[in-house]
Amino acid sequence: MNRHAWRNIRHAVRVGILGTMILAFVAQTTPVKLKADDDDRNFKHVFVIMMENTSFSSLIGNPNAPFINFAAKTTGIATNYFGVTHPSQPNYIAATSGGLNGVLDDNDITIDVPNIVDQLEAHGKSWKAYMQSFSLCNGNPLAHACGNQLYERKHDPFVSYKDVQTNASRLANIVDFSQLATDLANNTVPDYVWISPDQCHDMHGRAATPADPCDFSQVQPLIATGDTFLLDTVTAIMTSKAWTGNSVIFIAWDESDFTGSGPFGFGDTSGCCDAVPGGGHVLSLVISNSVRRARKSDDAFNHYSMLATIEDGFELGCLGFTCDRENVEPMNDLVRRGE
Repeated sequence: MNRHAWRNIRHAVRVGILGTMILAFVAQTTPVKLKADDDDRNFKHVFVIMMENTSFSSLIGNPNAPFINFAAKTTGIATNYFGVTHPSQPNYIAATSGGLNGVLDDNDITIDVPNIVDQLEAHGKSWKAYMQSFSLCNGNPLAHACGNQLYERKHDPFVSYKDVQTNASRLANIVDFSQLATDLANNTVPDYVWISPDQCHDMHGRAATPADPCDFSQVQPLIATGDTFLLDTVTAIMTSKAWTGNSVIFIAWDESDFTGSGPFGFGDTSGCCDAVPGGGHVLSLVISNSVRRARKSDDAFNHYSMLATIEDGFELGCLGFTCDRENVEPMNDLVRRGE
């Protein structure tokens, strides 16, 4: 899809005129033409956007999430995707190291385990983690929380890896989300991009007052704000020079809705892929530059599946449970033209 077409779709989503634009998007089924040295099975850029605490059923069909529902109908959707566990932090660790590695809660922790940073750098791949409101930590990368719970360390898995903490050049790759706009404009986006919105934009919320639209109690406003964040971020990526070759955007939610019941307050502990109990049924969207039509997969996936797909697309090998291909299936049917 060319940049002008996506801008038109973005405007249509904003004003609610979805029907005509969905048809126009689906009609563009011609696969992208790749250069001779650009194998469609090798990723150019990977963008991971991790959202928070919202179930599949809370989003699909929700009028407060027009972009999400538009993308679900016109790009790639995994309908049977699950968090690995509860609460948040273990899911982030799982998605970047292939296992829980002893992380069972949201407490600050440092772990010395192989992770995707090791894989990427060993294979000559660049990376950055763009953390919204990270700048409010005033230069303290190990801060627990900043900006009245906007940035939370539990949503930044990279800072918990010892070989990132103790390496100044690696630590410098954890930046504020505002840096993404500069990197996109300058065409300096790394091969692997991780994006964590802050708690007012990831649908999580914070402890404030009921009058605050970012308060935990403001469920639907938080969904609407998160939907707009995704629309704006995906638009920025897809209209940049980085959106080339077999680039792909993964959008996932770490775990299902907070209900106040069950482990850590999460009632849904459904899971898959040998991670049971899990983190509940959540949505996962996959937007691929080489797949120009709507795709749906009903296969059972979780965060290990997403990591396995990235590892395959960059030819990185495997970590932890991503090596268990009997139980952990990569999401290839959503990112490969020929699948």
